[in-house]
Amino acid sequence: MNDPDRPSPWGPRPNDKKKTDRRPRPSDEGEPPGTGRSGFPIFLIAVIAFLFILILSAWLMPDHMRDGFGMGGNMSGVFYDGLLLAFVGAGLWAHVSSSPGVALRNLATWVIIFGILALGYSIWTGSGRLGGELDVARGIDEGDSISFRADMSGHFFVRAEVNGVPVLFMVDTGATDVALTRADAADIGFPVDRLSYTMPYRTANGVAYGARVKLSTIELGPIMGKNIAGSVLPEGLEHSLLGMSFLNSLAGYKVVGGVLTLYP
Repeated sequence: MNDPDRPSPWGPRPNDKKKTDRRPRPSDEGEPPGTGRSGFPIFLIAVIAFLFILILSAWLMPDHMRDGFGMGGNMSGVFYDGLLLAFVGAGLWAHVSSSPGVALRNLATWVIIFGILALGYSIWTGSGRLGGELDVARGIDEGDSISFRADMSGHFFVRAEVNGVPVLFMVDTGATDVALTRADAADIGFPVDRLSYTMPYRTANGVAYGARVKLSTIELGPIMGKNIAGSVLPEGLEHSLLGMSFLNSLAGYKVVGGVLTLYP
């Protein structure tokens, strides 16, 4: 009788390959099916890198933009938001791992949607430069005027040069003078340790005492103000204030639709 298991002198039969060429599967090695190399360490590194970038970005962000996003000085809130985003990212990562083709198509769709929205916002604001619009304190110089869009908190911030030194101001029509923080006054060159702080000023944090000073020049786009009354407040201010002593020196200013326009 023929032995079906006897090797053929003509070489292995086609059916022999199915019997002998059998690679071990994970289930053969005591591992449950579908178990492979874990990607958790890679994900953990990605989360740590994401949190580092988030905190670094918040730390480098200008104060007025940080306030506009509701961050303020509370970095623990930023860290909490980062953890929340990290957990959302975990779900996204799991989706990408299970269905990379579908996930990439969905990602491309959302990128296109956000790109169209960003372009529409840039055109709607009329600047044509999205980067300049996001930094609302830069303003839009129209030649005979300069305009500033309110930030997310509804305040107007402007960048000006006082005696040739850049200063970030918050526009405040309730402030009588141009009020400088101690740090900004020191940068401009005022002897902050030798000034007489005897003038009472009402601030959002209560009554603070300041020192009267004279600002030789304030340059703001096409505007050049000279000999503007100012004051230095060593405490009580988060930002220097562009008050009425400067605004009254202009030909005019107006606020329409969340846009402040100053005329020289």
